[in-house]
Amino acid sequence: MRHSGGPVEACLWITPKIFDDLRDPAPGVEAFFDHHAEWLADRPVTVVFCAGNGDHVLNYAGPASWDDRFDWARYNCFALAPGGPAASARAHNRDWLARVRDGGERSANPYSAGPMFILSEQPMDYRTLAGIYAAIRAEASRRGLRVNLLEYLEPGPEFCRSEWKTARHPEVAAGTADAGGHLVPGVIDVTAALSADARPYAAFPGGIPGGLPAGDFVAAQTAAFVADFGLDGVMLGNQFGLIGFWHPDNAPPLTPERSAGIERFFLRLREAMGEGLVYWMDTYWRAEVERSAWGMTDAAYRSLDAILVSTFAVLVERTEIVPNLLSKAALGGPRTLLGLDFVDPWYWYRTYLDDRRTYLYQREVLAAHAASVAGVSFFANDTFGHFVPEPELSFTLEMVRKAEYG
Repeated sequence: MRHSGGPVEACLWITPKIFDDLRDPAPGVEAFFDHHAEWLADRPVTVVFCAGNGDHVLNYAGPASWDDRFDWARYNCFALAPGGPAASARAHNRDWLARVRDGGERSANPYSAGPMFILSEQPMDYRTLAGIYAAIRAEASRRGLRVNLLEYLEPGPEFCRSEWKTARHPEVAAGTADAGGHLVPGVIDVTAALSADARPYAAFPGGIPGGLPAGDFVAAQTAAFVADFGLDGVMLGNQFGLIGFWHPDNAPPLTPERSAGIERFFLRLREAMGEGLVYWMDTYWRAEVERSAWGMTDAAYRSLDAILVSTFAVLVERTEIVPNLLSKAALGGPRTLLGLDFVDPWYWYRTYLDDRRTYLYQREVLAAHAASVAGVSFFANDTFGHFVPEPELSFTLEMVRKAEYG
């Protein structure tokens, strides 16, 4: 949907790394609202909280399980390869040292990903997560802000351990993801059939029946999680629903059955979520390519409240940014959120330093095509849990205001 003038939506992503103490999130939440006060005033605001890669949503067993622990995105450049985490980290870091520090490499991976390391040993459970959500709600209310709060659901195994995708149900994990230069399995195919699973889940307390499409489970389970934690919706990351990441050449052969299964997932999710928000991060490619290569459908697009037009510098084809934005705005339904790069909360690249050319180009696109932009979206903290430096935030906010009011 095109922008009709006036304030655009600010969609900011944060992770648990911003907290010194996960069980006392109030100081970190207050600091987040203070740091972004100018961004959050007098405009629609959405906060996407990314506890991990969404595996905790898929594993969630219901309110009685709030003391269950789960892994969270407490790493830089997580990739679980054969040999275990210690062996993976040692091999990656040796490669990083040889190519980046000793060799002077300054592009692609492993430069962008950085070394593998753990930033926190604090445990996370669902009760702690509920406390974080509550702290965000309370601080927004104290400031008189209406904030839509979403949780993040990633189809793949990046950022932290993925028990549901890689151990419980590998039969529906048909794709791979590039995690800091490492191809790792565990990307959900929503059209694949699940094996029977007797474990309780929030949406399936009696277990998962064999043969259930993975997309049906994800839709019902996501809606149950959102309802139990009082959230406003979900952000579906990394082209959730479409197998073959980030380039049409990676898409599997398209069949009528696959396209129908994809549409079924989005419609089931829309039905299960009711009035809840469904945001979707796209493939980096225009709508006609998503239809012809991946099997996205018009009905699936219409089920969405907003589409994040992906522009991350480490992946995007720069010549595709404008055609993609215009194609998504032309859909006439979901709001178009233009992705803006600063930093990454899971890898240590800093686009405003490492790829200034693309960083500035994103903002040029915003200025030139403001009528097609209903909002902007960015990661608000880096891999260390620090917020985007104020000068870069101010520079970009000035560009946003010019786009809003000319």
